[in-house]
Formats: sequence, structure tokens, C-alpha cells
Amino acid sequence: MRRLILFLLLPAAAWAAAPDGRQIALHGNDNGALPCAACHGVTGEGNSSIGAPRLAGLPAGQIESVLKQFSAGVGGNATMQSIAQALSPAETQAVAAYFAGQKP
Repeated sequence: MRRLILFLLLPAAAWAAAPDGRQIALHGNDNGALPCAACHGVTGEGNSSIGAPRLAGLPAGQIESVLKQFSAGVGGNATMQSIAQALSPAETQAVAAYFAGQKP
């Protein structure tokens, strides 16, 4: 009975599924983040002709850290700052994990 009560007291956010980093990378999110793949490539291979660096295989913590800096308005360009600001912390983690898991 106690478990049932605890379960019912959980906030709705705890019931939501974790964000899918691949989906966000390919399609963006519902909060205005554009798809990462548009510039960085589907697997994060990067695009040097437009200055989009390779993300594939980088440590997730490094990707997360840079996205947090962009979100705070530090570094990057206006487009990347806007995208980073449109990602929730969980989405930032999910995207970072997706690209970290790709082969460079």
C-alpha cells in the first residue's frame, strides 16, 4: 500500500519517458530547437564547409558542457545559442549521449 501511495505522489514529469537524443538530433524538439543533423550531419560527422564541427565520438560531458555554455550565451553563434536554450537539461543530456555513441 505504501508503494502505491508513493507512486501516486510522483510528479507527472517522473512518469514521462526520457528524451530520445537521436530523435532530437534528427528532428529537433517541440520547443524550437532545430535538428542538429541539418548542420552537424545525421551521425554527427560535421560539415567543415559551414563550420559545423564533428560531434560523433566526443565525450558526452564535453558536448553537454558546450551546449550549457551556448545556452548561457557564451560562445557559439546566435543559432547555436538559440538551439541550446530550447533544449531542456534532459534533452541536452540525451543529445550529448547520442552523438557520443556515434563512430567518429
